[in-house]
Amino acid sequence: MGDMDFFVDLMITGAVLGFDHTSDLADVEEEFGHGQTFEAPSGVISDFGLVEFGWLRDRPQDEWAVIYFGAQTHRLPWLTSDDQVGVPLVDRYGGFRPRLDVGELRDAVQACGFTLHERPSYNDGCVEYWEPTSRMGLIAVTDPDEWEEPSGTVLKMLGPGGRHAWLSFKGSEQMFKSYADHVLSLSEPRLAAWLDQREPDVEPRRIDWWDCLRSVVAGRTGGTFTDSARWWRLRTVLDRHAGERGVDREDEAAVNLITTLVEVRDSEAADGLPTMDEAVERWLAATTTVAHAARLCTERPLGPADIRLSRRLRSQIHAIQPCLPHVSSAVLADELRAWIELKRPLLRLPVSHGGV
Repeated sequence: MGDMDFFVDLMITGAVLGFDHTSDLADVEEEFGHGQTFEAPSGVISDFGLVEFGWLRDRPQDEWAVIYFGAQTHRLPWLTSDDQVGVPLVDRYGGFRPRLDVGELRDAVQACGFTLHERPSYNDGCVEYWEPTSRMGLIAVTDPDEWEEPSGTVLKMLGPGGRHAWLSFKGSEQMFKSYADHVLSLSEPRLAAWLDQREPDVEPRRIDWWDCLRSVVAGRTGGTFTDSARWWRLRTVLDRHAGERGVDREDEAAVNLITTLVEVRDSEAADGLPTMDEAVERWLAATTTVAHAARLCTERPLGPADIRLSRRLRSQIHAIQPCLPHVSSAVLADELRAWIELKRPLLRLPVSHGGV
């Protein structure tokens, strides 16, 4: 294996040596080394040279959760000259090049059956790409004078992220706030008619429109108890419509429902919503079998479809894991535990190669 395998693996799987946004701080440090995690304004950062993880927690008693991770490829010139790329990476992939070219990476990713999608950039003199399933993004130089790096040099490969939906509707924040205020009081038939009239009919602008509207509504759920309940109900209704209209896949819609139920349990906002057992059953019906998922943990190499499925499963298992204490059925709880056991093995072995 060579260093390009590392960059491709990161881009298509959304994992670094099997670690990602679903991983624990202790496990990451056990793999990459201790004594390299320090406080930052956003929480703490684990700086392992080329690889970096950012962590956040709401309360001191909470576990640290990953808010970003990936490769700081702009560091490659001095990391390679000082032999500081990191022992775990060198042990698996060998020596690393001093610069990564976006064209070479794009060709290698495409050879594995994946496509990097260009997205709007927040950075002048740069181009950005992302892979929708892994949700990994990259930033590369287009203006050498702006960045003092050759054109095409990849500066960062970080995730998990999105398509930068708000850049498609730049300057429309107030419009979406007005939309949210308006639809809050609409009846179900009137809301459906409003969505028919307002949502764009061209992709990917339609997906961005839904992302913007739902992000505004989600931001309103932290107010007073009464107001928050109303916004939570609207959030669940919009999630349901997104699933029915094909904006979200069936498994994604089920995950959204489960995570909502975890947050609103025992509150007024939960009135009229499905039970947790019903939501978990929806996810189980929409995903693959646990036996198939278990095979994905050990079979190598994996094709593009199975890599994408492995990525979705690991992310979704992580998202729904907190619902386990709230599942009433013992049988359903046992089935969910079997899924949770598969979270760590998924994507832990190199996916494009038969060997470890």
